[in-house]
Formats: sequence, C-alpha cells, structure tokens
Amino acid sequence: MKIAYFGYDALCDCLFALERAGCEIAEIFTCPTDNRFEFNHKIMEYARRKQIPCCAAPVRSEDLLRLSRIGCRAAFCAGYFYKIPVSEGSLPIVNVHPSLLPEGRGAWPVPVQILRQMDRGGVTLHKVAASWDCGDILLQKPFSIAPDDNLETVMQKVNEIAAALCTHAAHHFDAVWGQAVPQEKGSYWACPQKDDYTITPLTPPEEIDRILRAFYGFDCYLKDGEREQEIVRGQFVPQRHQMPFGSTFSLENGGVGYWVQGGRIETPPNAGEVL
Repeated sequence: MKIAYFGYDALCDCLFALERAGCEIAEIFTCPTDNRFEFNHKIMEYARRKQIPCCAAPVRSEDLLRLSRIGCRAAFCAGYFYKIPVSEGSLPIVNVHPSLLPEGRGAWPVPVQILRQMDRGGVTLHKVAASWDCGDILLQKPFSIAPDDNLETVMQKVNEIAAALCTHAAHHFDAVWGQAVPQEKGSYWACPQKDDYTITPLTPPEEIDRILRAFYGFDCYLKDGEREQEIVRGQFVPQRHQMPFGSTFSLENGGVGYWVQGGRIETPPNAGEVL
C-alpha cells in the first residue's frame, strides 16, 4: 500500500513499523522543531536515506489531491503540529493520538495523565476529521501508568503500542477503515502551560514529584520571587525537600543534578543539588 506520512521524531516508530508492514512511503511531511526537546532528525535522515520527498511546510489541500493522484491510498499522521485540511472525499488519513479517545482530546495529553495521577493511558488510531481529535475511532489499546512513570517511560509505551496498531491498520486497512466507530462526547484537555510546570516554595512535595515526572525531558522551572531557574530531566528526592529553598533543592538524574546559570545547563558543585 502506497501511503504518505506526517510527523516528527516523537512517534517515528510508527513510520518504521509501516515500512516493515510493507507500505511504500511516497512522501513525508514533518514540522520544524526546536532541536532541544523536540526533533525531526530521525524523520529527515530516513527520508534522505530512502530518497523520499520530505517537506516541513504545512500540508495543503492541493498536496492531498496530488497524493491521491500519485496512487496513495492513505496517509498516517503521528505527532504532526499542523492542521490537516481534510474535506469530503479527500485522502483517508489516520491519526495516532496518545489517549483513549474520546477522553483526552488535545495537543499534549500524556503530561495531563501523570499530573492527574491516572493509572491508565492508551493509544487511539482515528480518522482525521475537520475538528481536532474528533474523527471516528479505528483502533484503541490501553496501558497501565505506574506511580513512578514519567513522560519518557509513558511515551515508550505509547510508541510501542502505536507502532503495533499502525502495523495492524496497514495489514487490514480496508476492514479497519470500514469498521470505524463515531466518537461520543468525551473531553478536551487543554495543553499544559508554563504555570503547570513551574515549582515554587509553596508547591507541595507530592506535586513537585508529579510535575517533574509529567514533563521529564522537557523544561520545568523553579521560581522564587524574581529568580527563576530551569530544571531539565529532574527527579525529586523527598528527603532533601525540607532543606532551605534555593540552597539544597535536590533534583537528580542518575545521581547527577543540574542547575541553570546564564541560560546554560551545568553540573552543580555538589552533585544532586540545584543551587
């Protein structure tokens, strides 16, 4: 089956799974990334190595028509920032969403699951529709979220399941597409904002732990009055929390803490402390 692919590195296991399932990747559409927390290096290198046309500009209606004309039967979307301009009768497009729709619509549901202490997540494959994350459901699979899971470990589960669902969809596309189920009312989870990943002297220890796990691998902030420090890949060490705020606030990654000074992430003088 000839397909197009939309996405960046966060869910690129789906692209590789589709190729292994026998799909011919005709074109790839990716997005610009900050290359600090989000990347498209793997996608771009794959396209270069396979000599597949790759574009980082938003996909247009005429692109979808062109893909149909060159024989694409479908497109798969896994972590694509731009709105896809679908219309009646356009190319069938499957989207990978990291929640159990219709619950958890929105751009970034995984951190919300951790912040809310949910014990179950999931992956949904659904039709791309005019409204975000509202298309008919094609396939779903839940997974457990452990109390110590962080964003990276949950996304590992998402990638594994998403790749398996994409493989199944590729092998049985007509049946999967034809048996789609409309979504019920469900819920929309707003994309987390900076306040959601900022810690202050008044933040309870349990909430500090949730924040650092929910945004692990991305930037969190330690704010005390006018002073603000960035935390990247931090882990809360509860026995140190009672120390004076701003002097020995422990955040560790494999026994080595990080602090930020002048915009640079540095190893602190005493490993395991953020000064």
